[in-house]
Amino acid sequence: MMKTMLVTGSAGLIGSEVCFYFHEQGWCLHGIDNNMRSVFFGPAGDTRWNQKRLKKEIHHYTHHNLDIRNRSRILSLIKKLRPQALVHAASQPSHDKAVQIPFDDFEINALGTLNLLEACRRFSPETIFVFLSTNKVYGDGPNRIPLKELPSRWDYADKNYEN
Repeated sequence: MMKTMLVTGSAGLIGSEVCFYFHEQGWCLHGIDNNMRSVFFGPAGDTRWNQKRLKKEIHHYTHHNLDIRNRSRILSLIKKLRPQALVHAASQPSHDKAVQIPFDDFEINALGTLNLLEACRRFSPETIFVFLSTNKVYGDGPNRIPLKELPSRWDYADKNYEN
């Protein structure tokens, strides 16, 4: 039996790469993406081309045109799928844009995440939940943290570092 993964932001840069990677590992993939980037950034932000690519190149891919702020639809989808893993890569990605749309920014990034977590808690507590994002949501601060590369991960160069 194939393992099922739900990927939010599936037509975005991070989400689509997650889909392609786990497709190669034999997973059945469900993606959530409502092309909100086109609303934020206009035609240059449109991700439908990538959504079409996912549908064409991944045989076990099902797309859900869904806004993660829609609690009832998120609850219903998680209840139906009960995925083994959920990779959450949907967000309002621009901290510059957040100043112009603070409520939308908060609802997408915080409330959307809460909806997903609550749906998993209620209907699929065994789901492995992974949150992925770009450091852009934190501005340039993370770029100033001194890090050192270890064999399997990065760690703080100075354990006493405080930003």
